[in-house]
Amino acid sequence: LQRMLSIAVEVDKSPNCSSCKIADVMFPFILNIPLRSQREALLNTMDSQLLRCKLLEQLFQHSCDLPTTLPLSLAKILYFLNHSSTLLPYQDETATWQRWDEMLQYLNLLLLSYQNVILAFPLADHLRSPFNDRMDLIIQKVKPRLQVDDDINHLDVQLKIENFISQMQQVLGQPFPLQITEKLHLLQ
Repeated sequence: LQRMLSIAVEVDKSPNCSSCKIADVMFPFILNIPLRSQREALLNTMDSQLLRCKLLEQLFQHSCDLPTTLPLSLAKILYFLNHSSTLLPYQDETATWQRWDEMLQYLNLLLLSYQNVILAFPLADHLRSPFNDRMDLIIQKVKPRLQVDDDINHLDVQLKIENFISQMQQVLGQPFPLQITEKLHLLQ
């Protein structure tokens, strides 16, 4: 299934458009997956980094108290950090800290997937380009096209992390469970 989804993204003239369409179809099913382990298994085994980005972006947009119109970027990922709620329909019976932990897990996965799509290796940025055009882009050594919203600084990150930590302190109290502390450091 994962390979078929990856091929479906690749064969379209616009991989970005096809990944959006496939994510639109898959998203309601992800919302109805009852166990965190099953959701993580699906997301972690995706062959297409671009499709994983789109699915996670939709998940965070769905859980935002105020959805944003920013394109997928580092600024949008920081926005999700401070505006996503942790209460999704399938999480009603889990402990509060586990909901925060799952949200941080998916935020880290979104950041990792986004970096793989944009920056990670010579072929990466071209994942959003048609398959037939990629070889020419690689041969010409075309640099990745960063968006304006990818230009964030350490102060932006620090302020958003501090704001997020204060939100969690109100809900969870101190000290945080080790899993949450580790995911926060990884995200930062």
